[in-house]
Amino acid sequence: MAREATLTLAGLPVLARIPEAPKALLLALHGLQGSKEHILSLLPGYAERGVLLLAFDAPRHGERGSPPSAKSPRYVEEVYQVALGFGEEARAVAEAAQERFRLPLFLAGGSLGAFVVHLLLSGGFRAQGALAFIGSGFPMKLPQGQTLQDPRVQALYERPPALQGENYGEVPLLHLHGTKDLIVPLARMEKTVEALRPHYGEGRLARFVEEGAGHAITPLMARVGLAFLEAWLEERAP
Repeated sequence: MAREATLTLAGLPVLARIPEAPKALLLALHGLQGSKEHILSLLPGYAERGVLLLAFDAPRHGERGSPPSAKSPRYVEEVYQVALGFGEEARAVAEAAQERFRLPLFLAGGSLGAFVVHLLLSGGFRAQGALAFIGSGFPMKLPQGQTLQDPRVQALYERPPALQGENYGEVPLLHLHGTKDLIVPLARMEKTVEALRPHYGEGRLARFVEEGAGHAITPLMARVGLAFLEAWLEERAP
């Protein structure tokens, strides 16, 4: 039986779902307008299989404020400012979790959280493996009339994470997507995998596409993701 607790890691409140005998850590990163509670609710069965789940609210999310509004003239810029902040905090939380628990650490992200997973990997963060649910390593298309002022966000468009595959260190990565996703089109995920393929050995970069699924982490995606993590956890075992 797993228990829930709120931990402080890297100075942030982190929701943890802790199994009796944890064998791995999974830092789960939620999407735009999501929360730490929501992303953990989408990963049933993980703790029961010995995965210690960790999640925290991104900047301007959950207990930390209001997400960017699509009505804002700087909406896209604000979204990726959140992503950049989320990525910096995620790295700090992940490192603190590894120090505290001394267990192999995996990453998972949904939608914007998946983009943050790519930010971490392209920045050289070495996880045991990673899941990118309903997301990609390319930023969203800039709407007509919207401009960028933040040079850090501009840099994401000039050199997206997916075009920095040489920095991923072949960290095992599975993309999970639906054929009917209207928020992050399937083609953007496929473009990500295509860009990363030259930098990966056989079996370390994978994709799973669920027919008819939209922009949601489905129970089937969650199960496939867990199987992927367990496979790489076994690979690590002596």
